[in-house]
Amino acid sequence: MHCPACESQMVARVSVLGLRHFAHRRRSPDCPLAGESVGHLLLKSDLAAAARAAGWSATLEVAASHGGWRADVLAVSPDGRRIALEAQLSPITEHEVRERTARYEVDGVEVCWFDDRDRPRPWMGAVPSLHLTGPAGASRTVRGVIARYSAGTGWHAVDDVTLTDAVKWILGRRLIPHGQGYVHGLDDAHRWGYRGMFWTAAPYAAAASEEARRRRTQQEAAEARWEAREAAKKVKAAAYERFWARTGIGPGWWRAFEAIVRGAMGDDTFFGAPSQRYGDGRPLYEKRGGGTQLLAVALPARLGAWAETTPVVVDDLAGLERMTQLAFCDVKVLLAAPDTGAFEMHWVGPGTVY
Repeated sequence: MHCPACESQMVARVSVLGLRHFAHRRRSPDCPLAGESVGHLLLKSDLAAAARAAGWSATLEVAASHGGWRADVLAVSPDGRRIALEAQLSPITEHEVRERTARYEVDGVEVCWFDDRDRPRPWMGAVPSLHLTGPAGASRTVRGVIARYSAGTGWHAVDDVTLTDAVKWILGRRLIPHGQGYVHGLDDAHRWGYRGMFWTAAPYAAAASEEARRRRTQQEAAEARWEAREAAKKVKAAAYERFWARTGIGPGWWRAFEAIVRGAMGDDTFFGAPSQRYGDGRPLYEKRGGGTQLLAVALPARLGAWAETTPVVVDDLAGLERMTQLAFCDVKVLLAAPDTGAFEMHWVGPGTVY
């Protein structure tokens, strides 16, 4: 047996942990493979075996011709598609793992990173990766994170996936990297959560995207309704300001005026906000049959076609005179004068009270 990197002779050994492996017969400091831990070597071997079981060729320690990357295991499909399977057991920063992933992508090589330590590393949420069980025991299984999506409950981790199946699904694109959402998991009755990139099937990703789109649409509609309500409030407030400024009526005068009108028209009547539809006057409504009916318009600045059938309410004789100036037809005018407490009915025409 010879090392594929330096051609030095290799020998079979058993580590102090009982792991069978191959090692250089003599120290070889210049060999790029020297210094690899037994766990790293075993994980690479398992990754290569899983790729070959999926029908792909798998070669260890394949370097790019330009030296930009060196794959622990380079899996190649019969049609030439390449995926690097990286056994990353030594410490690495998120910046470094992102940078190395980007170098693969420049050459059109996909990549998945693997770690089998007890705890997943912080960088694993930043790149396509899988956290595996250790080498002890039978076949390795995935600890995280492969997830399925359920509308209403979100993403949940899938348990009991073997490394062989996971690699086969990734190579066959039955699993795709997905970086949106929070994954819920349960391990030995211990609940855990994960946020970051994970693997899932395309239909689950599509379902999650559709629900996210639907929620965004609902949120946007709710925001639009809120904005419309706020805009309506501003329009209404501006209409009131114009009404008070135009009529010169204060709160005390208006309360007395309103009491006279409602005393004559009934307690089921109420005034609406100033409306451009009724010449910036305030419409007077009556509650009737679960709805409302227009009874009159108070203190309008203009008259419209509605004045042919709807009475106008004014608060003094000057207001009555103004209606003669605005009238284009016979208009019924109700005079509710707070200074006298009177409520009188008049008819006005253009320039005439009769």
